[in-house]
Amino acid sequence: MPSDVLRHAREKADVKQSALAKTLDTNASFVSRLEKGGPVEPAFAERYLRAVGGPIADEILEYYGRVWAHSEPPSYLHPDREHLWRVEQTLQHLATFEQSPQNHPILGDTISTMRDDLSSVLRYLERLDHVIAWVGDIGVGKTTALAHAARLLAPDAKGMMRSVFPVGSGRITVCETVIKTAPAFGVAVEALDEDSIRSLVNDLIHSAAKGKVTVPAEVTRVLRNMSGYRSNRVEVNDEFETKDPIVDALAAGEEPAILADKMIAAMNLPSRRETSLALSEEAEDGMQWLARTISRINSGLDARFSLPRRVTVLVPSSSLRDAGDLSLVDTKGVETITQRPDLLGYIDNPRTLMVLCSKFPDAPNMTVQRILRENEESGSDAAERNRIALLVLPRGDEPMHVLDQGELPASAAEGRAIRRDEVHHALAGAGLPKIKTYFYDAHGDKPETVWSNLRAQIGLMRQVHIDRLDRTAQAVSEMIADVDIVKTRGARKGLEESFDRLIERIVDLPPVRRPAHQNLVDQFDDAHQSSVAASMTRRGNWPNFSIFHILGVGVRQDANLRSADHLSRIEHALEDAEQQYGELADVRAMIGSLRDRLAAWRQEFLQQAQSIGSDAFRGVLGEETKLWSDSVARYGTYVPGYKKSLSEMWKDFFESSKPDEARAAIEARLKDAWESTIVEPLRAATRAASDLTEVEEAA
Repeated sequence: MPSDVLRHAREKADVKQSALAKTLDTNASFVSRLEKGGPVEPAFAERYLRAVGGPIADEILEYYGRVWAHSEPPSYLHPDREHLWRVEQTLQHLATFEQSPQNHPILGDTISTMRDDLSSVLRYLERLDHVIAWVGDIGVGKTTALAHAARLLAPDAKGMMRSVFPVGSGRITVCETVIKTAPAFGVAVEALDEDSIRSLVNDLIHSAAKGKVTVPAEVTRVLRNMSGYRSNRVEVNDEFETKDPIVDALAAGEEPAILADKMIAAMNLPSRRETSLALSEEAEDGMQWLARTISRINSGLDARFSLPRRVTVLVPSSSLRDAGDLSLVDTKGVETITQRPDLLGYIDNPRTLMVLCSKFPDAPNMTVQRILRENEESGSDAAERNRIALLVLPRGDEPMHVLDQGELPASAAEGRAIRRDEVHHALAGAGLPKIKTYFYDAHGDKPETVWSNLRAQIGLMRQVHIDRLDRTAQAVSEMIADVDIVKTRGARKGLEESFDRLIERIVDLPPVRRPAHQNLVDQFDDAHQSSVAASMTRRGNWPNFSIFHILGVGVRQDANLRSADHLSRIEHALEDAEQQYGELADVRAMIGSLRDRLAAWRQEFLQQAQSIGSDAFRGVLGEETKLWSDSVARYGTYVPGYKKSLSEMWKDFFESSKPDEARAAIEARLKDAWESTIVEPLRAATRAASDLTEVEEAA
């Protein structure tokens, strides 16, 4: 038995360690060591709990007295322990039924499906780890809000509590930051490789030469600090002028390639190999240490660390630990484009809650609406499974200035309620899904408020799987209580025949509805030209404007459109079958399970479509040297409308015959994906038992 369960029982019973020690005929030091150790031998754990006494101790003894045959029992402190026990009990009931005279081979497929459903629920619920990814525009205030919510604060020179993360009006955080609980303070850095750093240095030099911006300001700051090529301001005739050593070197005739070599050499990358630092949790200045360390790494002033790609902050935070096994992610600020690989990865992750941050006056802002729209267009189930929430960040008395039918609110709470209604109306008016909307004023609200809301949201994510458990457990009970083999045989035969006819109609996907490159053309319009230019220099490989990711999303969007009618036909067929055979518990259970699995198959198909598109276009574009060089050359030239000219050039390319090989490969692989993820599983699920019937009849 886990020692923390014993401690929990004693504390709930309000028994002191010294008093318990006397009952156990030992001393308080022994009890203290016992409660801090690992698993406790069952016999002594029982003796301990009986000495504690009380309803909690009795409940714990009863819990650990249960027999688990199909899975390891979770800790008594697991919040979903009773749901997991229901999974175990249902699996036991299924196993007993399989050995009973009531069972019949025709039920084998249904029983197997039920067991798979229960195992899926078990795998999700037994884990308590979740990721909360905070997403928002540059300068929206999400980093400040996250720091205050997590109590990652340290006093500044004036004694004011400030975020341990560098914050400002935007373009401060150089990379994604992950926050995890740990037994000590710590910082871990995943650095960019030298080739990537060299590419950024080359971009910085060329942008300085052309007076254009291709490297984000936060990255530019780090590169300059690491190399010593910092801009500085000098006073000239009561005015300040900026002196840029890179511009001065180029003006003096320095070759860009030579200057890049000098800057890389000045960075002394071989000495920047440190990846982590730690400090004891007992250190009094732990938060100040974190603030100093993160600030220096984030600005490139710590000579031990290279340019970070991701920073992980470890903190012994009781508030985070109490909130569950959470990893918090402060994503890179959004700059127009939301179709980024990191963001889609979080959206598709079934254990991640994406928190969309918006300022109070403009909630839901355009970034929030764009993410929700793209989520719908790509066929993601994130919104319907409660994996997306909106966090509105009011400042000061902003809620008091909201007008409702021409009148000001009587309180800040009423102002927030008015804004929440406006958010929901705006989303509905835009044809977007309604999502949970929360509010958090970093400087006025208690952190417990936001954690209570986000824990509740994660509870909704987990409830999706608890609901599936409810359906499956009920189906198992009904099947065991009322099995009619004769009717079941006929029903399964009828299902097979009707679904065979359906499968014939959906075996092939309809033609392309929306060319994948249309998504790229649309994104050209929305993107910042510096991100586009950086992507062209890297032949499409730039996180803020990844050509191949965007094209992959385009294929996914098209696959979602093309498959929608077919999937709707399947759903209608399931509804018809449910009405026709609703009196048969085992058949009804099979149909319900099939509906759940169909949703998972759909997500797998769409994710495969995205990967297929990215891979296929990467292959064909890898050979288009002229397309890339022409795209690079147009930046900073006389060509008016850089993004517009690129959009037209790329559209012409995709509407030519050059990508035909990629398109043919996509169609072939999409056909295979459709068959392997949808058609064949559907065929197998609706004919396995009836095949068995035919064998019996032949015998």
